[in-house]
Amino acid sequence: MPVIAGWLTGEQVPDNVIQQTLLALGDVLGQHGGQPARTVQPGAGLLTHFDPAYTIQHNDEPALLDWVPERRTLVYRRPLSGAHPLYYIEDWPAQGNLVFASEIKALLSIGAPRKLHLAALDALWRYGFIPAPWTAFEAIRVVPAGSILRWQHAKTVVNASTDFRLAEPLPLSEKDTQAQLLSLLKETTAHLMPAQDNLAHLLAFSGGGPASSLVSLLASQSMVRPFTVVSLGHTKTMNAKAWSGVKYLADICRQSFLAITGVDQPAFWMAALAALEAPSVSTRHLALHQLFHTAATETQARSALTGLGAQILCPPTLFQTPPPSQQQESILPWYAHTLSPHASSNGFPFWSPEIAHTLQTAEPWESSLHARKLARHAAQLTEAGQAHYYLDLHLRLPDLFVAPAYQLALQEQMALRSPFLHNDVIDLLTRLPIQQENHGTLLSHLAKNTTGEIHAHELPLHLSISSLFQANNTELLQQTLSPEALQGS
Repeated sequence: MPVIAGWLTGEQVPDNVIQQTLLALGDVLGQHGGQPARTVQPGAGLLTHFDPAYTIQHNDEPALLDWVPERRTLVYRRPLSGAHPLYYIEDWPAQGNLVFASEIKALLSIGAPRKLHLAALDALWRYGFIPAPWTAFEAIRVVPAGSILRWQHAKTVVNASTDFRLAEPLPLSEKDTQAQLLSLLKETTAHLMPAQDNLAHLLAFSGGGPASSLVSLLASQSMVRPFTVVSLGHTKTMNAKAWSGVKYLADICRQSFLAITGVDQPAFWMAALAALEAPSVSTRHLALHQLFHTAATETQARSALTGLGAQILCPPTLFQTPPPSQQQESILPWYAHTLSPHASSNGFPFWSPEIAHTLQTAEPWESSLHARKLARHAAQLTEAGQAHYYLDLHLRLPDLFVAPAYQLALQEQMALRSPFLHNDVIDLLTRLPIQQENHGTLLSHLAKNTTGEIHAHELPLHLSISSLFQANNTELLQQTLSPEALQGS
């Protein structure tokens, strides 16, 4: 998992100043292990952390970062899947500068502006997450999935580099679809195995559904050394049957099984929020944090296979059909309403009068250049349901599912691998005709055909919350929202 940071200037900043900045960035990023490597040149400094435990058998993905010092040019490519988010500030601390890092905390450690982005928090209320390129901080941006950040001669430009090909469906029969997808998933899963077995243990996270079950099955066919199938466990609830299904899956794979019972405690909330570097309206991220943290502690694993991304790429239900008047200016409000129907168009109901007044004149996320581009492309898709699917792929996939999971795993010094996030797999899945077969049913058939039988009861990654009840008396409130905590933040 790449961990990088850097400071590029349009001036001749002394080497010792750049070196001190890299050391400060490294103090944060170095907490995740790996050997640091620094490059310091007049007016430029780059920092990377390399850990051999993260290397895989075969990597045919394009390089994330290119730095050509003689041309004063840096290019960062974020995959279309949303993996490997990069946060940056342009024109800071001086005009023409670019500071970037794999984590927001690293940028804050060198004095980056901490002013909250109120319009981004308003978007969080309406979408359930903060859409790229915005973050919770006004000055800090994230490179959108499928985009390139280019810094050249003291100028920063972010442009889309690749996109989904929904309008070019593959002419495949049902039989050919299953055969081609299974072959591609087998090959990709084998490539994602750790390159050095003596340095890395492997986990297979499973939620009990067909995507994670299929990944575990394919891993058991490709992995020579034993690994552990890990899932959240609930023994005294209605999810007990689903948990037994994951245990059955581990038995089929002939691998050990680790069940983790979610515990709702303020300490877990604090760690999850710190790892995400953003607020969340879902307990999914709390569940993932407890899953990753406990699994890493119990197994010391450094890499994990998962079905991450399949929930969006292969939705279990039919795609949402847009309203008859599919206009560019109305497509994003309609999409947001499908995600958060409870959210009022008048904004978050608990804003103070001062903040509500400020938001009335603030530019909403829908007016940003990135949002307008997405709305324009979505409005051009004519097949029923494609507009919603396209926005899901560009927004929920990277900003709600992939990037938060990567950030949570990074805190545990763990690299997530998902065959569903490989470029070729994404291209195949997103180009299947929508009416050909329900995508989620397709994965169920593949999992069943791989074993002859499979229990595919989905374990929802949500927890029942007790720490937020009677919030005035909880430790969580005192640590996060009390006047003393806010004043010290």
